[in-house]
Amino acid sequence: MFIRRILIALLLSVPVSLHAGELLDRIVGTVNNHVILQSDWDDEVRFEAFMSGRKPEDVTVEQKKAALDRLIDQEILREQMRMTDLKPASPDAVKKQIDDLKDQQLREHPGQSWETTLTRYQLTDRVVEEHVAAELEQFQLVDLRFRPSIQISSADVERYYREQIVPKLPASDPLNLNDAAPKIREILIQEKINQMLNSWLQTLRSQAQIQVLSQDKSSDLQPSPEGTR
Repeated sequence: MFIRRILIALLLSVPVSLHAGELLDRIVGTVNNHVILQSDWDDEVRFEAFMSGRKPEDVTVEQKKAALDRLIDQEILREQMRMTDLKPASPDAVKKQIDDLKDQQLREHPGQSWETTLTRYQLTDRVVEEHVAAELEQFQLVDLRFRPSIQISSADVERYYREQIVPKLPASDPLNLNDAAPKIREILIQEKINQMLNSWLQTLRSQAQIQVLSQDKSSDLQPSPEGTR
C-alpha cells in the first residue's frame, strides 16, 4: 500500500494521458505527508454503511465527510501505533470478528449470502479484512493507553444500575445489581475511554499537518445491479 501510494503521488505530479474508461486514483487529503486516496475514502464510506446497516444509496454528503474525518483520525492513530510495540492483529482475531459479522448478517438477512451483501456495498473480502484488522489494532492502542488510568467506583456502578437498568427491567425478569455489575463497569469504562480518546485526538489533530484537498467529489455509492436483485 505504501509503495502504491508513492507511485500514485508521482503519477499525479506529471501530465498523464488516459485512455477512455481509465480512472486514476486521486489524493483527497494528507496527514503529515501520508496521503489519503479517493479509493480509501470510498471504501470507508461503503464499510461504514455496511456496518451500520444503512443502504448504500441512502448515504448522505455529511456521512461521506464524516468518513473522511475518520480516515484522518485513523492515520493519526496509525502514527501513534508506529511509536509503540503493538503487534498487528492476528489472523485468528480478524477471522473471529469476520465470522461474527457473517453470523450477524445471516440473522438480520436470512437467505442472503455474505457474497451478495458485499457485492451490494461494492466491498471485497480483502477490504473487510483490512478494516477489521485496523479497528482491532486501534482498539488495542486506545485500550492500552487509557484503561489502566480509569477508576470506576461502586457508587458509579450502583447509580448506573438504578438510573439506566432498573427502569427498563420487566417485572417478570429482574436483574440484581451483583449480576449486572461487571457489564455496567465495562460500559462505564468504555464511556470514559471514548471521552479521553476524543480529547487525545483533538490534541493530536492540533499538532498534525492536515490538508483536505476535496470534500465534494466522493463517488456516488449506488448499489450495483447484483445488489438490487
